Amino acid sequence: MGCRRGFANRVLRRGSFTLVAVLAAATIASAQAWVPPAGVGSVNVLYQTIDNTSHILADGSRLDGYDSISRGVLFEIDYALTDRFSLSAGLPYISAKYLGPLPSFSALPIDECHCWNRGWQDFGVTARYNLANGAFALTPSVSFGVPSHDYSFFGEAVVGRNLREVRLALAAGHRLDAISPRLAVQGQYSYAFVEKVFDVPNNRSNAAVESAFVISRKLSARAVFSWQRTHGGLLAEEFTTPELFEQFDRLVRDHNFHIGAGASYSFSRMDVFVSYVHYVTGSDTHAGRAITAGLSVPFQLK
Repeated sequence: MGCRRGFANRVLRRGSFTLVAVLAAATIASAQAWVPPAGVGSVNVLYQTIDNTSHILADGSRLDGYDSISRGVLFEIDYALTDRFSLSAGLPYISAKYLGPLPSFSALPIDECHCWNRGWQDFGVTARYNLANGAFALTPSVSFGVPSHDYSFFGEAVVGRNLREVRLALAAGHRLDAISPRLAVQGQYSYAFVEKVFDVPNNRSNAAVESAFVISRKLSARAVFSWQRTHGGLLAEEFTTPELFEQFDRLVRDHNFHIGAGASYSFSRMDVFVSYVHYVTGSDTHAGRAITAGLSVPFQLK
């Protein structure tokens, strides 16, 4: 039983990679409630494609004809300096393109020609300190996001918002041994302090709840529910000047709710994972879907 529990903890740590990429620019490692022992780390590579199929307006109605797509690759390294303290750092490379049959809102040449816009996005660094790492796990963290360069943030085909932010998070997990040592739940809440534009507050809360099941010694599956609420920002109808409109993606009051499912498989020297996330509802946000796949290669220095 002890061996099985140890394996379950390892799978759950690795498995949390599958769905976190669509949760408010978090790095892969930042959502983990369970953490590795001192000297253990991993090199992670994640690919994601996001299809924005329509806009969801403030009243919940859909605005079709303005589709876009975003594809990205995240490179990250995670390392445990002690049994409690770990660091991770990552940088995504993003490609975005406007696909809509209707003229874009931005009227920019790169959108009107349906051309790809590519570039590095934001450096992300996360520090985690584990308070409990047994059947129950509790891990607070702090993350910093800094634009890698001064990239464009206006239009449909953009690589990001070009804003600095600091995120405080608390991840908790519990292995449900009374039911099955193969079953666990974990969740995370984070609050992001986002750089202001035009002195408009635009901080953000994100929360996610995940259930995971270890199917075999190599295979696990999971389901996730995630939620976002923007504290401040502007409604779409409040962008009444050209200067404000150019800041739309930075300042819009984006509330959303997503659901997803994923699976991970452990080989002898690496873990692979895949997930699908559906954008269910929200206001002043996108409807669409995200598909994520990646791999994690563990290493040990001690």
